Amino acid sequence: MEILLFILLIGVWAAFVVPAFVNSRREAYVNAREPIRSVTAPPPEATAAEIRARVLARRKMALIALGVAVVATLAGAVLTGSTLLLIATLVADVALAGYIAMLLTIKQRRQQAPLRSRYASDADEDVRVVSR
Repeated sequence: MEILLFILLIGVWAAFVVPAFVNSRREAYVNAREPIRSVTAPPPEATAAEIRARVLARRKMALIALGVAVVATLAGAVLTGSTLLLIATLVADVALAGYIAMLLTIKQRRQQAPLRSRYASDADEDVRVVSR
């Protein structure tokens, strides 16, 4: 029964990881025709959209790496029956969950930022200070 549960978990993780991996490989093949650029530092003439695209690519690669780590440690724990690898799987799961939570927080803040600035500017225009 435990083996069936682990196989089910591996199948669920594979359903999430494999499509993302295939899409990233497809994009890498398409982008391979472009000149190779530095991943860490954008060129001085890079636009905000280009910098954002690089940030999103790094986040996607980190997410894929964490997903692969989860699947690999789970497979290793199932195949070897190692408690240490099972603990490593739990650590990888927590890291993946934390990373996803961080990404969702960033997304939420990014969506709320224009609203805050719009309401802040409206509030500044309508407020008058009157002394008595």
